[in-house]
Amino acid sequence: MSEQVDLDEIDRTIVEHLMSDGRLSVPALADRVGVSRATAYSRFGRLVDDGVIRGFHASVDHKAIGLGVTALLLVSSEQSAWSGLTGELSSTIGVEWVGLCAGQFDFAVLVRAADLDELRDVVLNEVLRVPGVNNVQTSVVLDEHRPESPSHP
Repeated sequence: MSEQVDLDEIDRTIVEHLMSDGRLSVPALADRVGVSRATAYSRFGRLVDDGVIRGFHASVDHKAIGLGVTALLLVSSEQSAWSGLTGELSSTIGVEWVGLCAGQFDFAVLVRAADLDELRDVVLNEVLRVPGVNNVQTSVVLDEHRPESPSHP
């Protein structure tokens, strides 16, 4: 787990702008934040070095690339097996995201598939066959909405 990094208002503003548009150049970022380019380069580098900024990603229309079905899998596992399951579940075809949970389920897993047949195969032939997985509750996502910009960094 990451440790919290102390961020001041300038750092938070930089992070917020990059969350909205990860393609911003550092000079453009400096202009938007109201700092010099040297300050922007320095702050950006420190945010990367400290692990606050871990990478840049494209926002993809999954339907446009043939992944028209999204599902949330709620996974229950054997108590002794959960520590090794994150990597196993993460490497499963179609899995976009895995979260370790507290409560009734041990993991939440976001899966994308071409169609319901492919989703069925992922659940029955992949996830349920992982040693240590006891049960999977599958919820098909009917529609997705992402905020245009983050509410907070």
